[in-house]
Amino acid sequence: MPAKKKEEDKKLTVEESLSRLEEILQELESPETGLQDAMKLYTEGVGLLGECQKTLEGVEQQLKILSPEENGV
Repeated sequence: MPAKKKEEDKKLTVEESLSRLEEILQELESPETGLQDAMKLYTEGVGLLGECQKTLEGVEQQLKILSPEENGV
């Protein structure tokens, strides 16, 4: 079980998360995906989406700080 914990602790980049979200979408659209698997995939996707949003909000804040127009320069 420790190996799984290490895997969960690894934070994906936004690009990796978006790639995984695309994979999840394809799996969810497949008629072969069962309900239980679909729920697991959906939960994973929601988590990835939340992480992407947090990362992008952080970048947006950094850009606002660095932007001369926003700082009145």
